[in-house]
Amino acid sequence: MTAEHVAVGALLTFGLLSVVLSSAGLVAAKSGWDKLHYTSPAAVVAPVAIAAAVLVEDGLTSAGAKAVLVAVVLILTGPVLVHATARAARIREHGRFVILSEELESKEDPSRPSKR
Repeated sequence: MTAEHVAVGALLTFGLLSVVLSSAGLVAAKSGWDKLHYTSPAAVVAPVAIAAAVLVEDGLTSAGAKAVLVAVVLILTGPVLVHATARAARIREHGRFVILSEELESKEDPSRPSKR
């Protein structure tokens, strides 16, 4: 077993663990708002680790370039998808997307707890 194989195994394990821990967080989270935060490691850390593993294994070949491209697309679209999901959930919950009076009051007085 070479150092290259060890590095590939470590990167793949790291990517897999980030997805497994994100999934566990999704199951453990109580509200949909909290669940949105647990999607980030699966959308950012895992693609980078897997693309790095492909690059270590194959170098900058066609497969390596495609892995990097997929990782970049996932990194760029992940936050957009989370934002769109949160916005849709808020519209569904409140009927429209406006700042509520309670939110304005808590923004002016940060010591007040939010009512979620």
